Amino acid sequence: MTNTVIDVNGLASALEQRVKADGISWRQAAGQIGVSPSLLTRVRNDQRPDLDAYARIVRWLRISADAFMIDPEELASREEPELGSSINALLRARSDLDEQDKEHLTNILSQGLVYFQQTRKPS
Repeated sequence: MTNTVIDVNGLASALEQRVKADGISWRQAAGQIGVSPSLLTRVRNDQRPDLDAYARIVRWLRISADAFMIDPEELASREEPELGSSINALLRARSDLDEQDKEHLTNILSQGLVYFQQTRKPS
């Protein structure tokens, strides 16, 4: 049995996006989350938080804790759904966006995906 690992880079990225969206400092974010500012610095430096801190962070982000958990064996054999469909489903599920906002964001992201696919080197 392998250990599940936390995608610390993904967690740090989600934190960064929330801090920017809320227009707050990292120190303020730490206060809202209930962790020390140094813990957030460690996460940003790719160090895994302890379980209590992880739970506080994902609750503050309003994202499922499972979103950042990775099973290395499963990851190696997993087939990802088509990215555009995944993004579209996430946008359509948002209740804080009206239909025009959803359509606008879908168009922007679709253009980005086309660019990504055109410039991406085949693996």
